[in-house]
Amino acid sequence: MARIRTVKPEFWTSEQIAECSPTARLLFIGIWSFSDDHGIHPASVKRLKMEVFPSDVISDEDIQAMVDELEAAELLHSYQVAGKDYWQVTGWARHQKIDKPTYRHPQPGAPVGESAPAVHAPSPDVNSASAPREVGEASPSPRVRSLKESKGSKALSGSPDCLAILSHLNERAGRNYSPVRASLDLIGARLKEGATVAQCCAVVDAKVTEWATDPTMQKYLRPETLFNATKFAGYAGQLADATCVKDWE
Repeated sequence: MARIRTVKPEFWTSEQIAECSPTARLLFIGIWSFSDDHGIHPASVKRLKMEVFPSDVISDEDIQAMVDELEAAELLHSYQVAGKDYWQVTGWARHQKIDKPTYRHPQPGAPVGESAPAVHAPSPDVNSASAPREVGEASPSPRVRSLKESKGSKALSGSPDCLAILSHLNERAGRNYSPVRASLDLIGARLKEGATVAQCCAVVDAKVTEWATDPTMQKYLRPETLFNATKFAGYAGQLADATCVKDWE
């Protein structure tokens, strides 16, 4: 099912977007509508053509050429899980705010051999909420936890940057951390010290890559570890180039 997505004004002036042809830019916007709420779409040229350009005289080869443009500009990332190919829109968490997310496709790094889409399931963490549930194409939308610490408490909020970083951690690590004050305060403290959103995302990406498949280290993919003042400084210092995946802004 197609979804409503947001196109920000800065999209039109982004140098990264401008590297692509006008039709590739249109395809890029179109793929958002048919991606799941992790920005993931099956890597099928024929399917994408019928979704975005159903009545246009555009060949499969033309669609593939546009996809190649988007990948070269680092706007799409290709990966494979259990023998199936997927595309993921880079920078998704920063540009799309999903209210009631559903996850139809496996994320990068999901266990090989899964017959149905599944989020990578790290070892249980007493400080985390239950991992987000993925659904099949015909499944009803899952119920989403209210962002509250406990029954009767007020929903917590935080700065857009803190929420975006926490959302990035959830997506990359396959977690479902709620925006509780303790987590947001840790992230906010790092930003106040001069860290950028890009640096925070880069630390998350680096540690997910390093720890996601290690049963001993998986439990440390959590805000209190990643954004601890001392530990974060060390993680950031390990980055050769402390930037997130190249992102249009």
